[in-house]
Amino acid sequence: MTACTRRHVLGLLVAGLAAPVWRSSSAASAERVLAVGPGALRLLAYLEATERLVGLEDMERRPLSTSSYRYALPPGLADLPSIGPGGPGRLPDLEQLLALRPNLVATVTLDGQQLQALRERAGLRVLPLSYGDTGLLRIDDLLTSLRALAAALGREARAEQLAGFLTANLAELRERLADATPAAAYLGGVSLQGAHGLTSTQSGHLPLVWAGADNLADRAGPTGHFFIDREQLLLWDPPTLFIDGGGLAGVLTEYAENPGFYQRLQAVREGRVYLTLPFNAYNTNVENALANAWMMARVLHPAALADLDVPTRAGAIMRTFLGADVMPALARNGQGLGRLDLETGQWTPLS
Repeated sequence: MTACTRRHVLGLLVAGLAAPVWRSSSAASAERVLAVGPGALRLLAYLEATERLVGLEDMERRPLSTSSYRYALPPGLADLPSIGPGGPGRLPDLEQLLALRPNLVATVTLDGQQLQALRERAGLRVLPLSYGDTGLLRIDDLLTSLRALAAALGREARAEQLAGFLTANLAELRERLADATPAAAYLGGVSLQGAHGLTSTQSGHLPLVWAGADNLADRAGPTGHFFIDREQLLLWDPPTLFIDGGGLAGVLTEYAENPGFYQRLQAVREGRVYLTLPFNAYNTNVENALANAWMMARVLHPAALADLDVPTRAGAIMRTFLGADVMPALARNGQGLGRLDLETGQWTPLS
């Protein structure tokens, strides 16, 4: 989502242009719901409201791997009728949509014209939502959208539970790292509209901010996703290297094809390479972002977080956001939080 589109979507929420959600009936009537676009279903899952879905994008039927929320979805969702392929900025099949008689359509990444088409051409009640700019989580935007969706569903208490949990975790991280000096680190393998290798990174990456890191990517340009030149990465020579789980397969392939390049990095030679949970997978995995921050902080500031048990904290985060600890299921699919051996592709959980 561009900054312009993001401002438009949030403007709709603030100005009440999505007002049919509240004007035409009570929140309790939003019982037939559709989730359209990257991350719409995830927000429904956070609010424990997936039982209200009456259709599903094909994108949400993909094999499990990098989207934590999908491990906690009821198995029957896969049997719901299709509303089209899904994807960023793509309208669903309007004929299929209308046949399902939804009384609320929650959308992410649709632009103003597309939203208007759903309202005027199809006569649907539409609620536009946002995580922030594309692939770059913004907490204020997320919480605004989560609360708006909760109001439409009568799930306000659940939204406040999540907001309180998230803000309490971030406050605890700030307090525990208040005296810590930012530690240099590089994050590679960041996914955005597909998986990428080591040079795919992000400046302004929130988990690194929360973890008290000196994100080397912040030195290279404006906030957001980009590909760094390999020679620049060698010049930086990060003492700690994090690999996003969404790009793990690509990084391992790169290492197998050119181990010499990786061995020029001190983090690789000294065994300071760590696997993080996928940040982006059909928009941002918020629970993964928070779990990653705790793990990164434990790695970068061991004295300040000596008592932190990473698996226990990550499990609590998953249970709060998703209603279940999905970390074991993620591990069975090669995802997790721990020290990564690029030679074998195996990772060891942090204690």
